[in-house]
Amino acid sequence: MERQRIAIVSSLAALVFFFCIPCHVLRIEAVREHRTVFVRIIRPNDTFATTYIHSVELSPVREYFRIDADFRIVLYETRFSSCNTGLPTSLAEEEILDIEGDHLRISHMNRVVPVIDLWVDARYDNTLQMGEETGISLPPLAGDTLLRVTVESIPLFTFVCLKTGLYL
Repeated sequence: MERQRIAIVSSLAALVFFFCIPCHVLRIEAVREHRTVFVRIIRPNDTFATTYIHSVELSPVREYFRIDADFRIVLYETRFSSCNTGLPTSLAEEEILDIEGDHLRISHMNRVVPVIDLWVDARYDNTLQMGEETGISLPPLAGDTLLRVTVESIPLFTFVCLKTGLYL
């Protein structure tokens, strides 16, 4: 009888944990379809980068982001090979512009970015790289469409459902 009671209480505690305990995730959603195409648990100081070919300049752009202590996305560096249409042309107070070989680099950035909207197209070679991992090509995840990158606090249960595709 006592073992059965312990098993029931333990099971209930596990269910409460699973359904109520929040986790912070980096989530990529196909905006038009309202469909999650990528989700991953994140922690403060995690980093990721996006790479793409700029649609007007047709030059590569790489943006580096980190997750701060408040679980916000912070742009801390950008690399690009042209500074014309749609690419950075001015610096904030503490930012530094360096010329490194065939590209420009803005460092010491500290720009909080609430969301990242990326127009993804196979022609633009859009990739996402989490930390030091191999980059993920974004067009195969959702096709040529608008993707939105956010950081969210969601229940662990929701994360598991999104990760396994049980519901989108």
